[in-house]
Amino acid sequence: AQGDAIAAGAARLPAGALDAETTRQRYPEHGLFPPPYAGSYVTDARLALDFSFEIDFWGRNRALLAAARSGVEAAEADRAAARLALTVAVARAYVQLDLWYQLLDVTNENLRQQSAILELTQQRVSAGLENTARVKQSEGNVALTRVGVASVEANIELARNQLADLAGAGPDRGQRLERPRLAPASGIALPSALPADLLARRPDVAAARARVEAAGSGLAAAEAEFYPNVNLTAFAGVQSIGLSQLFQASDRIVGAGPAVHLPAFNRATLRGALRTQQAQLDQSVGEYNQTLLDAVREVADVVANWRALERETTEQQIALEAAQRSYDLTSERYRAGLDNYLSVLSSQNQVIQAQGLGAQLRSRRLTFSVDLVRALGGGYSPNRSPG
Repeated sequence: AQGDAIAAGAARLPAGALDAETTRQRYPEHGLFPPPYAGSYVTDARLALDFSFEIDFWGRNRALLAAARSGVEAAEADRAAARLALTVAVARAYVQLDLWYQLLDVTNENLRQQSAILELTQQRVSAGLENTARVKQSEGNVALTRVGVASVEANIELARNQLADLAGAGPDRGQRLERPRLAPASGIALPSALPADLLARRPDVAAARARVEAAGSGLAAAEAEFYPNVNLTAFAGVQSIGLSQLFQASDRIVGAGPAVHLPAFNRATLRGALRTQQAQLDQSVGEYNQTLLDAVREVADVVANWRALERETTEQQIALEAAQRSYDLTSERYRAGLDNYLSVLSSQNQVIQAQGLGAQLRSRRLTFSVDLVRALGGGYSPNRSPG
């Protein structure tokens, strides 16, 4: 794209070239040249500087340059969009790795609690206070919890592999990753206002807009093709028949003049090109509108998810506080001899479940914050080329 812009800009400037030609040929005896050249082999030579300049009366070259510059902006925005997508993928994967570690803590705590329940149940069966069915039930709970631990550990390995892949490295790179230490998510809140003009800073929106501008400039260039084209040409140098005379003062050549191109007999071709450019503009406008609608939807989705998360977090806090209070009361009753330790462990299980839900909600808050950054463009600022 940058090469196209450079080429389009050069078309607006005078062009010059050093032209050197030499030809060995036999002149016919009855041609334009008299003896001694007629019927002889002679070397013709020409050495000159040739200049040309297209007068851009109708703005064709100016439009082509604008289209090329818009193409550069679109390419830069596409690159920024790809970079943002990779950054978001890494951030989401890292948050997910942190969640799996938190869930591993919760699952291990649940395993310790289920193992304690099994041990206590076995003691009660030995004392004749429980039947064997309760022991089998507890053994099943312990086995299922161990399955959960193995599953979470496998997910940790998968998350590490994913991060290594996103970094362009092998799985061994992921194995060296330590446990994430993320800042508390409680301080992250949904902004009170999300200005609509932030959507214009999304790289995909900027790229789509640049393509509309490029297509519009391309249409203007196609329209300019219907008008006469004027070129100024000039040359200066030396030319002679025979190399020995090439650099004599009498062999100087100088010339200048206009060249006019009238598109009188290719109107059908020009109309076809114009319709193609119009279709390209219509397509670019449609793609821009769809990109903008997708951007608005993505922001709305993040806001809706975040608001639902706030309600879920409130309910989770109520559930955690209730479970913790139940555990505290049950522990007090146990210490007072009014309840058994099995009830304490059952109450503790409710606390563990509420803590696991809290870990998932905190992870979702971090993920939604990453999604919001992506939906608003990730701080991208398009570089507008000067006219």
